[in-house]
Amino acid sequence: MILDEYPKTVILKNGSSIILRPMVKKDEKALLDFFASLSKADRLYLRDDVTNPDVIKGWANAIDYNRVLPILAFSGDRIVGDATLHQNPFSWMRHVGQIRMVIASDHRERGLARTMAAEVFQNALSAKLEKLVAEMLTDQDSARKVFSRLGFREEAILKDHVLDAQNVKHDLLIMTNDVNVLWAKWTEFSEAVSGSLNMEY
Repeated sequence: MILDEYPKTVILKNGSSIILRPMVKKDEKALLDFFASLSKADRLYLRDDVTNPDVIKGWANAIDYNRVLPILAFSGDRIVGDATLHQNPFSWMRHVGQIRMVIASDHRERGLARTMAAEVFQNALSAKLEKLVAEMLTDQDSARKVFSRLGFREEAILKDHVLDAQNVKHDLLIMTNDVNVLWAKWTEFSEAVSGSLNMEY
């Protein structure tokens, strides 16, 4: 991990300044407020009931960066983005990580998603992971576009694999990318545009 590089200050396309750093226990309330601010439609796509304080408390009390590394984006004291790298260093998939990401609606189309994804890629590379997996519902068009633009490829669709909070079944899309290839493409892209961020999410 590259935790000694945090906190980081990044500038988005609109000129606003954002602080990136790993989650700590004291972020519990701010994270709960962040998820509460999401629209009902956005929360419908999240795998956990993030409006339940006990869920967030459980995360805050069980922080282990070697298993789950949550990178938070702050605008002032407010969380506006959450990108996490999930891994299991003691399993037969210890070379595989999973990326999950949520961006506040008023901070989309500013390059924040691409910036936070790059943080996950860099940490995955540092952790010597070989592959990253992203899971989403097949009707999550925005997320699908984001990861496609980042170079992820669609690997599988699991029918009726997700049961949402309204007890409606959805198909689950699995997308993957090789970490080394992903980081090389990201570095090449960043150099080509001199740091310009144009991810529409």
